[in-house]
Amino acid sequence: MTTATHELARMEARLMLRHPAPWTGAVLSALMAWNIWDEDWSGERYQMLIASVTPLLLGISLASVSAFGRELVPVADAAPMDRSRRSVARLVGALPLVGVAAVLIAGVFIWLRAIGGLTLGDEPGRTVHAHHTLPEMLQPVLLAVLAVAIGAAMVHVLRRRLAASILLALGWFLLGPTYWIFNGPVLTFFSPVQVQPMTVDIGPPETDPSTFPAGWLLTGPGPYQDYWGRVVVSPAMAAWHDVYLVGVIALAVAVAVPGRLRRPLVALGVVLVAAGVVMQKVVAP
Repeated sequence: MTTATHELARMEARLMLRHPAPWTGAVLSALMAWNIWDEDWSGERYQMLIASVTPLLLGISLASVSAFGRELVPVADAAPMDRSRRSVARLVGALPLVGVAAVLIAGVFIWLRAIGGLTLGDEPGRTVHAHHTLPEMLQPVLLAVLAVAIGAAMVHVLRRRLAASILLALGWFLLGPTYWIFNGPVLTFFSPVQVQPMTVDIGPPETDPSTFPAGWLLTGPGPYQDYWGRVVVSPAMAAWHDVYLVGVIALAVAVAVPGRLRRPLVALGVVLVAAGVVMQKVVAP
């Protein structure tokens, strides 16, 4: 980076780290995670911990809207940096905030390892030592990057900070507390917040569960399903979902950063999104 770009990136980093929205979002994420600790159903903690990061993501997006909203102010033609370089500097300036989010997320997963894991499944196929796989743990970090990129893209598309903030608040709310709406058999491949495990139908309700293999995690018939299901966590599917997220990030950055980088980013984004969706379908249980 040039000296001017580097200095603007440093300035934006300081402003974003001082923005109250990410820190407020972190507190709300902690409260959301705390609220699920009573575990009303088996596996609630495992599922909802990923979804509970969305208030933090909203805070990061709002900080990004604030930073990129400054681009709506006209700049003289004689300015030392063009619009493309200013956008790149603001994206780079958001990296420390993404780093803070990554440290917080990593701390949670390390703590989960220390306490021995989470519950998953119903008796007789149940464990109290379930751990998120590496691709699942990587997803919230990529979502933090996406939160920055999508905030920047929304400002460029809508040209109004308030409108962008409202739509982002609605979107992250739907993807978090109501995550189950977007994690059906097809939508789960496209939803930014993908929550595992998946449930595979393995038998009618009258089936004796002792006849299933001993190593299977099970979920029994209840108010939400009328069959015995196998609880499956797919690291391969989570990994390809991460690839999909990288593609979406590339597309969002292409919208946010004008100039000659746009076409290569769009091409890369389309390829990664298509590959991610197709391969998720291939490896899905």
